[in-house]
This record gives sequence, structure tokens and C-alpha cells, in this order.
Amino acid sequence: MNAPQGGILALGTASHAYLELDLDGDCDGRALVAALASLREPRTTMGGVNLVTGFRPELWAAVAPDAAPAGLAGFDEPVRGPDGYELPATQHDIVVWLTGASYDVVFDLSRGVVAALAGRATLANEIVGWPYHHDLDLTGFIDGTENPTLVEATGVALIPPGQPGEGGSILLLQQWEHDAIAWEQLPVATQESFIGRRKSDSAELDPLPPASHVA
Repeated sequence: MNAPQGGILALGTASHAYLELDLDGDCDGRALVAALASLREPRTTMGGVNLVTGFRPELWAAVAPDAAPAGLAGFDEPVRGPDGYELPATQHDIVVWLTGASYDVVFDLSRGVVAALAGRATLANEIVGWPYHHDLDLTGFIDGTENPTLVEATGVALIPPGQPGEGGSILLLQQWEHDAIAWEQLPVATQESFIGRRKSDSAELDPLPPASHVA
């Protein structure tokens, strides 16, 4: 059985960075995968930083066709809703997910990753983040998602043994824009009607008021 990347199931980290990179035109996909694999050596354990690498489905299928999960495709076309709202297609070739106890060590490793891949891949997008008041999202409500326990996580998050891609997982990385000022000016009852649950449930977990800024 293929061993999963340890950072997929890591919990308790306060700082996160997602580096999305595109393959340079003259770089071979196999050479890039080899370069990414080398990032799991000493630098990934220095300073208590977890490192997880992921690939565009088409790139992974080209490099390791027998190990690529079936039916996956890159997010290459925008998704348009019935009201005209559009989710833009933002697919890149590589994602490197870094998590650590503090952002300084995450930042240092981010620079190291970009430097190590220079000439093979170019940084196209970077997202940094942190847990917001434990279990809240930026609306000030309890996040509607919940991770399974570590006992259950391997059976939920990982591709099962015997299937192509075993030990791996699928990452859907999303970035949302929040108008925090306008949201916080709405009456609490109006906010609750949008979210579908009471804000007081959030306050019982964390007495701090929601902040009005995002990274």
C-alpha cells in the first residue's frame, strides 16, 4: 500500500499557505515530479512545517497513468450559475500546501519551495490563511463543515488500497471574497436567515467578536 503524505491528516496548525504553480514550457513533467518529491527531505521537518504536494489530474495521468484516479479532470472551464454568477476557472499544474505553528516558518519554506522549483515551475498564485476563532468562518458563524476524527480520517480522506491513486486524496481549493463591512452591518436575524443557524451558537464557543479583515 502507498503511504499517504503525512500533512494530509495533520491537525492543530495555525498558519497555512497554498502555493499554486504552472509548469514551465520546456520542463518535463517527470522532472518536475522528481523535484517536488525532493522537497520532502529535511526541509519539510525543520521548524515543524507540514508539506503536501498535489498535481493537476492531467499532469499526474501523463506522468503516472497507472496510478491516476479515473474520472478526474482539471477545473479548466468556468462554472456559470442560473443568475449569471460565474466561478472562474483557476486550475494550475501544481499545488503545494504548507502548514505550521507560525507563519514565519511557513513563509521561509514557501520561499524555499519557489526557489527549488525555479526553472521548472513558476508561482502563479499564493493564498495564506489561519483558523478563525477556532471553528468560525469569516461570517462569525460556526463553520458548517467538520473534519472526521483521526481514527476515521483515513477511510474518508484517502483513496482506498487497491485503487489507482491509493493513499492519495483530492483537493478542491477555493478562494472566496468577503465584504465583511457590509455583512456586519446586517441585523443578526438577517444574517441567520442567510446562514441557516443561530449566531448565538457561535458565541457560546467563542466570545470574541468577528474581525472585519481577511488575509
